[in-house]
Order: sequence, then structure tokens, then C-alpha cells
Amino acid sequence: MNQKLSAWWWCLWLSGALLLTACTDLAAALPPTPSPFPTLARLPTVTPVTPQPTRSPVTIVLVPPSTVTPTAERLVGRVNVAANLRNGPGTSFRIITVVPSNTEVLLEGQRANWYVVRLPDGQTGWMSAAVLEVAPDIAAKVPVATP
Repeated sequence: MNQKLSAWWWCLWLSGALLLTACTDLAAALPPTPSPFPTLARLPTVTPVTPQPTRSPVTIVLVPPSTVTPTAERLVGRVNVAANLRNGPGTSFRIITVVPSNTEVLLEGQRANWYVVRLPDGQTGWMSAAVLEVAPDIAAKVPVATP
């Protein structure tokens, strides 16, 4: 009987060993055990790149101060209402004189809805386009002026 008992224990041990070998990936089948410390996902490594300035082409335009290129053609406009002649293109500039309505003026330059005009008496200054009557074909020929 001793031999039978020994064979029985041997079979039991062998079946247990086979069972354990068959379950080598037993840890993968079990649910994960919580960790007291959270594990963060690893981020991909990035090699820093030092930015290099890009050079853009620079265009410098030199404009002579307050000069208007005279044209051979007389560019004429008419004052609609009595209006101010100013020393610059805007209402913040000083008023030189008041020009009566229906006065014909010579258009010497324009900038942002303002015209450089020459009065019949020779005075020059700036007038708003809103107070002048200028034909569209003439307005297109008036050169751009600087204050």
C-alpha cells in the first residue's frame, strides 16, 4: 500500500505541476492591482529646436517732404460750399482761410480724402474732398502728396 500511496502522491504532485505550468501567464489574466502611486503615461521625447529668425525683405521708400510733382495738365476742382483751407490733411490742422463756394481751385495733390489745392490768389493748403466737386477722371490723375 505504501507503493500505491507513493504513486498517488506522485500523480497528485505531477498534475499540480502540470497545472501550474499551464498557467504561466496567470498574472496577465488577473485584474491589475491598484498602486498607491499613479503611473503616468510616458510622453514621447522631443529634441528642442532653437528657433532661427527669418529675414523678410525690407523695402525702403524715400519720399521727399511735402513735395508734389507738378503735372503738365491743369487739374481743376470746384468748391461746393464755403469751406476751410487748412495747413494739413485733417480737421486738427490750423485754418488758413475760408474759401467761398463756386471757387475754382487747382488740385496739386491728394491724400486720404484730402486735396492740396492752390487758390486763384496763389495760396495753397488742404481741403476735404467732401467740400470739393472733382470729376472722376481728374481725381484719378491727381498725384499722391505728403503733408
